[in-house]
Amino acid sequence: MLNETYFQSRIPIFLELGFQQSALSKLQSYIDLLWSENEDLNLISRKMTYADLIDNHVIDCLLALKKFPKHVKIAADFGSGGGLPGIIYAIQFPNVHFQLFEKSVRKQDFLKKCRSFIRNFEVQGEIPNQLTNVDLIIARGFKPLDVILDMSRDHYNSKRRYFLLKARLEKIEEEYLIAHKKFKNLEIEKIALKSPVLDVERHLILIN
Repeated sequence: MLNETYFQSRIPIFLELGFQQSALSKLQSYIDLLWSENEDLNLISRKMTYADLIDNHVIDCLLALKKFPKHVKIAADFGSGGGLPGIIYAIQFPNVHFQLFEKSVRKQDFLKKCRSFIRNFEVQGEIPNQLTNVDLIIARGFKPLDVILDMSRDHYNSKRRYFLLKARLEKIEEEYLIAHKKFKNLEIEKIALKSPVLDVERHLILIN
């Protein structure tokens, strides 16, 4: 009951950040499943409180929601883990098909359980060298920028888009300098994100 009350208290923030009111029940179903499975699977951290899950993870994924590109048909989420942000974005954008890439078989099994309330995604293991018909690559706290681009060279060379959730600007600039040595024409857009509930440094990186 306390968890449900906390979720309800954060609904105005979800909506202010652009989340669809009609999808709130599915978001709650996802959060409840993630919370119940986390103790066994350690999807995020077993030390995490329910408030941490909402404020430091769910809301964190929503900070960039209004910047999500239009006209995306297929998006690939690198390192989906417990579905952050892939499952949340699949709930928010039912007309986009998401490919969730996650190496851990146990985490793959968890992600498949989410198909009980949302269907516009598929779960895959290793990231292939070539991504078929993918319009957008998304990732949250995954790997350094140059590694992400190395893993998706065909996507990058085809001038397709990236939507990367990262933290500190200093670290981002370090990653950019390394990546620019490998990808000479690389240009990125850095957008500062402001959490309404936590004093944290967050940024969205766009590559078009």
